[in-house]
Amino acid sequence: MSVHPSPDHLSTSPTSVVSALNERRFHREKHIAGCDDLSSNLSLGLEEFLHALPNTIHSAHSDLGHCDGETDPIAALFRRLDVNRSEWDRFEFFDSSRNYTRNLISTDGDTYTLILLCWNAGKESPIHDHPCDGCYMRVLEGSIRESRYFRNENEDKLDCTADEIFKEGDLAFIKDSIGYHKIGNPTKDIPAVTMHLYSPPFQRCQIWPDPSHASRSSSASMCYYSEYGRLIDKWLEPSSSIRKPKAIATGLENLAPSVVQMLHASSGSSEEV
Repeated sequence: MSVHPSPDHLSTSPTSVVSALNERRFHREKHIAGCDDLSSNLSLGLEEFLHALPNTIHSAHSDLGHCDGETDPIAALFRRLDVNRSEWDRFEFFDSSRNYTRNLISTDGDTYTLILLCWNAGKESPIHDHPCDGCYMRVLEGSIRESRYFRNENEDKLDCTADEIFKEGDLAFIKDSIGYHKIGNPTKDIPAVTMHLYSPPFQRCQIWPDPSHASRSSSASMCYYSEYGRLIDKWLEPSSSIRKPKAIATGLENLAPSVVQMLHASSGSSEEV
């Protein structure tokens, strides 16, 4: 079903988006990496980053020499993103009744999904996989703890192989060949905010409630708390525990999609990652 987005009609599972960003042309587009100049240190705003992203992803996947280290063109582009709070606070929603919220920033339904995760103090995700080519995480505010796991087939358990703290500005990457992970806010009284890039988009993943039982996983749906800076319909009566962005109605036309093909999430687990 194709519809034009409005404040009263938002999906919990957008599967294809033609963003207004793709209709824009930037004077600098021949000089930004998406653009093929990975040696450039030129910083990018959020709009420029999203404009460059699909071409960069296609280029990375067609490059047989692509690897996950410093030569990864997607990571290189993400490092050049110079995003300040005035750009991302319109997507920032906290809810004290949840461990964290997942807030959709942008997706083209084909190559990427970019989301903002808002973490309450002391809360974390379950252990989960990534049924895609990889997940990039950048810490925007606060600190994040990542625990990585690898499946021990001999003992039917998930062994923790790494435990690391990431601080503001840090960038991390994971895919299933590296392992699974859980992430969370290790502080007791300070919230945290992270930006996550998934390529390509996916709708479901596997979670493990107990690492001592690797065979006992369940499937979880990818549900959003907000889309393009506005709460999903079922959250439109927020409690006082939700911190709304200051500029929720300012400049949304720059990042909201112009055409959205929406499919409601399929039935299944309501658990989130």
